[in-house]
Amino acid sequence: MVKIPYLSGFEAHLKTRHISNKAHTEYMNSLNDFFNYTIQHNNDYKISEDIKDVHEMDVRLFKDFMLEKLQLSPSTINKVISNLNVYFKYLFSVKKTPEIPTLNINSVTVPKQTDFPTVVFLKLPEYLKADLSVYTRLLILIISKGFNYKEALAPDFYRKFNQLDFNQDEQQFLDTYKTYIAPFRSFWDDQNLFLSRNKAANTPLLTVPALHRDLKRDSESTGLDLAPKKLYTTFILLALSTKELSDDQLRALDALDTASVLYYRRLKRETNFDI
Repeated sequence: MVKIPYLSGFEAHLKTRHISNKAHTEYMNSLNDFFNYTIQHNNDYKISEDIKDVHEMDVRLFKDFMLEKLQLSPSTINKVISNLNVYFKYLFSVKKTPEIPTLNINSVTVPKQTDFPTVVFLKLPEYLKADLSVYTRLLILIISKGFNYKEALAPDFYRKFNQLDFNQDEQQFLDTYKTYIAPFRSFWDDQNLFLSRNKAANTPLLTVPALHRDLKRDSESTGLDLAPKKLYTTFILLALSTKELSDDQLRALDALDTASVLYYRRLKRETNFDI
């Protein structure tokens, strides 16, 4: 187990706060996780194990790690940061460290249901016909079929996509898409779904930044957050809120690992997400 500096003094401090056993365990877990991470990513601290070598950047990196790699919920991350803040304030008060590394660390915003573009999927036919980029509409359609944007942009995904079933509204959009994509397929001699519109590009595949530019413009025009991750998260939350799942929703949920399912269920509870 990793060494936590001045742990005995901090535990004595916690006793004066009359916290519960559960809260005490949460403090210890937060500290263990933080110092396990920091000792691997801060070479100065790895050598010295001196709390004076722990700085604000270490907390920021750990926060990003929890958010992006572990995909912990905002409330969980905020609780960990709060626990670390109590610890570092204690050390500062007893002059064991010259700074409070958590002082300028902002909490993670807990999203509200209104932040999710649910209308895109609840009124999918309308959005497939809307005055949006063809690539934006194609991505929305792909996500509605249970796939994430990384799968959508992957080479040869078109083989899997072409095996899917589409209703009349979806097929009508795909006819529009095929007319749009035809000259790019001819130029690049490539059957992938998202092709670069820049004929001087080094690769026929559309880049992620190029797709994001389309999505950003359409987000501004619709007043909806159409970022790829937000669209996929919304689709998953809708699936978790549906009693009778469609084949597309089942496909999406079956593709999730256990940790991801727990993450989305926790997010659904925290945002009071409901249809």
